[in-house]
Amino acid sequence: MNAETFSGLWYMNKFFAHRMEGIILPRLAAGFDPIPSHFKSSALISPRDKDGEVSMTRVYLREYVKKGGGDVAVIPMKGTMSRNGFCGMGNEFLIDVLAEAAAEKEVKAVVVDGNTPGGTVDSIEILADAIKWFPKPIVGYVSGSVASAGVFSMSQTDYIVMEKSSAAEYGSIGVLMVHVDQSQALEKAGLNVRIFRAGESIDKATINGIEPLTPELEAEIQQDLDDAMTLFKGYVKRGRIGKLNSEDVFSGKMYNYKDAIKYGLVDLTGTLADAISIARKM
Repeated sequence: MNAETFSGLWYMNKFFAHRMEGIILPRLAAGFDPIPSHFKSSALISPRDKDGEVSMTRVYLREYVKKGGGDVAVIPMKGTMSRNGFCGMGNEFLIDVLAEAAAEKEVKAVVVDGNTPGGTVDSIEILADAIKWFPKPIVGYVSGSVASAGVFSMSQTDYIVMEKSSAAEYGSIGVLMVHVDQSQALEKAGLNVRIFRAGESIDKATINGIEPLTPELEAEIQQDLDDAMTLFKGYVKRGRIGKLNSEDVFSGKMYNYKDAIKYGLVDLTGTLADAISIARKM
């Protein structure tokens, strides 16, 4: 991936940072219609909103409720997380689906089915808050790996079930920014690249791949990262209040299911069916 993709702050697991390219919704990647035909014609919840218009969030919610057995919505939180995501399936879409689930009387509870390396800082707070203040029981399920921004969000659920698998991981509570200084490479290539700014635009795009970072900019970046990490820790502690038992979990490390339970990051191991059952009982 290039410097432009990673400019800015990310709640992203470093091991996934260079594997983002190609992570898109499975149905789109397979070349299928993102909305199956049977999905449009069945399920208890009407795809139309109160004004009679077809609502995409309601269309998807019907599918999620079918997966949960008719009364529990299994909402996926998968792939790289960002405000708008791929083809609009981002954090804002998840917030809209949660709002629909909160208002829909057929939905008694929600399971957030997560398998994500994390994503951008932008919009992750509002998603975490939407989960935290969801008015019905909401359970998190770790199917595979949930890292960084995924933990930021999932930590706000009422209960977390983690897949009992050697490949299952949870954690990477940390913040990173990748900056690529291309100035020396450009010089070796014989290219003299200059950036011109208007007289008053002295702070315009000062963090870029052409100009070396000044000590002042490095300090500014470090402060932004530290502030974002303080926020991250606060949310995880709020969501797991009374359950976390170590500050070591904030180092950015990933944990297997045994250690995730040991440190209070998750509550127990089980299957998606177990998570649905727990949500239904709650």
